[in-house]
Amino acid sequence: MILDSIDHAGRYLQLGDGITKALNYISSNDLSKINPGRYEIDKDSLVMIVFEFEPTNTNESRLEGHRRYIDLQYWVSGSELMGHEILNSQPVLEPYSDKSDCVIHDCQASFSRLLTGMFVIYYPTDLHTAVVDPLSCEKVKKIVFKILAES
Repeated sequence: MILDSIDHAGRYLQLGDGITKALNYISSNDLSKINPGRYEIDKDSLVMIVFEFEPTNTNESRLEGHRRYIDLQYWVSGSELMGHEILNSQPVLEPYSDKSDCVIHDCQASFSRLLTGMFVIYYPTDLHTAVVDPLSCEKVKKIVFKILAES
């Protein structure tokens, strides 16, 4: 997992073509004007999903993981507490679905607050979930880039 400000994106451009494309896309576009939805940036190798939502509260200890895709999540506005944990031998609550590229695990998470202008990269070895940020009532606009993991 990598967590940082988009101001430091240059530090991560060596992590692979997909991550570089996603970070460059963030830096070179006005993301506040992009409507919610799913956008193919580079076929299925790089997909952008734009979310806008009111914060909701969850206290679940259900963390998701992916096998085929890396998640690069960027906060255009608002903030969230993101739960995260390294994939180990946590119990599986919902088995892996190839269609959604998702498995749900039951485990305790550590939390980080992600603010406007920050991003996080979750590799297939990272579990994650989002919960409401009790310090923010602001509407959240978040972009999730799905980056095909290199074999």
